[in-house]
Amino acid sequence: MKWHFLGGANQVTGSKHLLVTDQARILFDCGLFQGRRKESEDINRNLGFNPAGVDAMVLSHAHIDHCGNIPTLARNGYRNPIHTTTATADLLPIMLRDSARIQEADAAYLNQKTNRRGLPPIIPLYTVEDAEAAIQLIQPHKYTEELLLPGGIRLTHVDAGHILGAALARLEIPRQGGPPLRVALTFDLGRKNLPLLHDPVQIRDVDIVISESTYGDRDHLDARHEGEDLRLAVNRALARGGKVMIPTFALGRAQEIIYLLAELREQNAIPDVPVYLDSPMAQAISRVFEFNLSYLDEDYHDLRSRIGSVMTAPWLRYTETVDESKAITSSSEPSIVLAASGMCEHGRILHHLKHGIENPANQVLLVGYQAVHTLGRRLQNKEPIVRIFGDEFEVRAEVETLGSFSAHADRNELFDYIQGTGAKYVFLVHGEQSQREAFAARLRKRLGIPVELPNNGDIVDLAQLPIPSK
Repeated sequence: MKWHFLGGANQVTGSKHLLVTDQARILFDCGLFQGRRKESEDINRNLGFNPAGVDAMVLSHAHIDHCGNIPTLARNGYRNPIHTTTATADLLPIMLRDSARIQEADAAYLNQKTNRRGLPPIIPLYTVEDAEAAIQLIQPHKYTEELLLPGGIRLTHVDAGHILGAALARLEIPRQGGPPLRVALTFDLGRKNLPLLHDPVQIRDVDIVISESTYGDRDHLDARHEGEDLRLAVNRALARGGKVMIPTFALGRAQEIIYLLAELREQNAIPDVPVYLDSPMAQAISRVFEFNLSYLDEDYHDLRSRIGSVMTAPWLRYTETVDESKAITSSSEPSIVLAASGMCEHGRILHHLKHGIENPANQVLLVGYQAVHTLGRRLQNKEPIVRIFGDEFEVRAEVETLGSFSAHADRNELFDYIQGTGAKYVFLVHGEQSQREAFAARLRKRLGIPVELPNNGDIVDLAQLPIPSK
């Protein structure tokens, strides 16, 4: 009964875990590692196992760092089910097709250079055809539905409260001569009181927790502050006659901002200026929200009953074409622009920043995690000059980070959740080393249980762990 920590153990990207028993091999998530090009290329191409030998896959949610390398599975012979929630099953085709187009475009761009040098052509990590093959394997399930996986492993998904369709998992793994081993997987644990989403559902009575630790040494502001923080920031910029540019993740954060803006508009708490969603993928995802209403919380339904559709409201302008996007960048009228990518590494947000970053009336609102070496992190660090499309620009626009925005549990929320499971042994993954070490110390001191910090490539025999009896 061996657990292989294949990816996303000692960092926050590329999540991938493999459970191997005498009867089955089950894969949990297969995320894209996102980092420097050479490192990413090596890690994403080398899965660390034979996909054709995997009996089933379980997917927690549709963020690329958890699902983005699934087409590589199909490309290399995986033909078995991908078990996930119904909402994730609706989101996954959007995410995988978009990622595949990016892989093909990147390879084509690089091949323009290699062809001139007479070098061998670069092959995409995967293609749209590979993504389509993977999409055919998706099997949707409802929360709390118990699945019987190969090898007699029982799995139940519950709401993670992280993004639409995100799930936590409870496993029961058969073992000889005793009761099944009970394991909880947090994948990405959400927060209480997030807009749109239900609170995370507590898993109880398990032996082992394999938990994320993204913010294992950090406290968030209360999520209920998000609307007020957004109101203050938006009004400050619009009072100057400027634009509000919000780099946003297409899945999750974009829809959260739309919902908050809808509330503020209904309350007449912000001016009636144009609001643009300048991201084709975010537009497609926003439409998915409208036919997965059972996944959304009571506050969302209350707002929808008052104003009608939130994600496709008349005041929200979807920019369908590149020309429409260019028209926004060339316009000087006050407006609010939501565009991908959330870390300002690619997408239409770069064009908005290029044309607006040097205007002191404008504002850049950072509402998500900004990884090291990204333009978003450089803006967050208040660097006076940044490079966009190879050119240098002086940062004169106001740059503000809204710290209340996070879809990940902080250290207190993580602690409460793990304590609530009753676990006797904990593995911390999906976190930078400093976050993991600080949170491990907290758990050991307060709960008095063993806590391990595995690295990518580590293998642990779960059946041999010294788990104390109650």
